[in-house]
Amino acid sequence: MTSQTHSSGGAERVAIITGAGGGLGSAVARLLAEAGDYRLSLVDNRREALEGTVADVRGLGAEAEAIVVDLGAADEAESVVPKTIERFGRVDALVNAAAILHRRQFDEITPQDFDTVFHINTRAPLLLARAAMPDMASRGWGRIVNVTSTGVYEGGFTMTSALYEASKGAVAVLTKMLSRHGAADGVLVNTVCPGGMRTGMLLNETSPELVAKAEREMIPLHRLADPAEVGQIVVWLVSHLNTYATGAEFDITGGLALH
Repeated sequence: MTSQTHSSGGAERVAIITGAGGGLGSAVARLLAEAGDYRLSLVDNRREALEGTVADVRGLGAEAEAIVVDLGAADEAESVVPKTIERFGRVDALVNAAAILHRRQFDEITPQDFDTVFHINTRAPLLLARAAMPDMASRGWGRIVNVTSTGVYEGGFTMTSALYEASKGAVAVLTKMLSRHGAADGVLVNTVCPGGMRTGMLLNETSPELVAKAEREMIPLHRLADPAEVGQIVVWLVSHLNTYATGAEFDITGGLALH
């Protein structure tokens, strides 16, 4: 058993960020690059968007590698950690930011819809954590951050997001179980729970009328978050400054979770 205050070695640390071509994942990548603490393994299925994030990160002076995979395919998800270790020799942090919203009317949800959402939003974080934790444990230091949703508490804005919110509820429970599993080995596992963020995932799948209603009536700060505002807490959670938080849910919702 290793003390959780043990340092993994400053800038030699390696972080995997999934969904790195999207709003939150790319924001976390840039923030970590600016902090200078990590070499980055950046994961997405959208090559062009991912390459844009890699270019930004390298422009900030960080070493970064692009891994283009479909996290909905189990074999591809399971390849991420081995590819990262092959490239960088280790993995110290995992940020599971990849997700899909995939709105459907409740009576139109198909088994394929269920599989698509749960394979990316729930199964992929499980497979990546399972692959990464032994390497983290070998050095007695690791950090995992899973991303959920305020819908875990209040059920989402409409039934069209039922699959998304259910998949995130499963991730919330998984996080608590992983935190117990990893604690003795110095692996801290936490959840960041955003409200609405100005990301393509939300804005492309949500009507402007619903966004405006949320800002006007549901969010006390009366605006969606910039992804970097949520990314800041992710960066803290994977840093050496976090020595004791594990199994926790960090709400970054502009007060939405008060409702």
